[in-house]
Amino acid sequence: VCPSWRSYEPTETDIVVTLDPGLAFGTGHHPTTRMCLELLEGLVEPGKSVLDVGCGSGILSIAAAKLGAGGVFGLEVDSVAVGVAKRNALENSVSHGIRIAQGSLPHSEVAAGGYHIAVANISAKVISEMAGDLVPTVSEGGYVIASGLMLENRSRVERALESAGASPERVMIEGDWATIVV
Repeated sequence: VCPSWRSYEPTETDIVVTLDPGLAFGTGHHPTTRMCLELLEGLVEPGKSVLDVGCGSGILSIAAAKLGAGGVFGLEVDSVAVGVAKRNALENSVSHGIRIAQGSLPHSEVAAGGYHIAVANISAKVISEMAGDLVPTVSEGGYVIASGLMLENRSRVERALESAGASPERVMIEGDWATIVV
């Protein structure tokens, strides 16, 4: 992740996300964002569809598109962040593969089983409350990445995701932060 005001000379294998977060959350420096990026790198395959709930600056949506996702839909409640995410997608030349809309789950344009991967880097409270709407968005064999979680809230979110029908797959921890994959 490279700020738009800096120059970076990528190596042959680098996938660079150029970002100006503006007033939106998502610079790539927070542990939960880094964990989500790492997980997306391992899970996104060409053609796989990705739902990014709480997309903020668009960082995870852009990364998914650059990794080859076959369609990315980013949802964000903050109208300012929606504009920032759209600008960042355009600046990264991936706006053709990303659709950003204002809103959250449930959402009329998000069908059950419509995505291979859903990522929500928000908060334990919000993810726990929306687990029943989040988990059904992924197809059979798909993944939900739940992040933005203080370590002390991990078990509460795991229970909410399991109650929504998900099976635990992996947990990443960095400092006081956790990311759950189901």
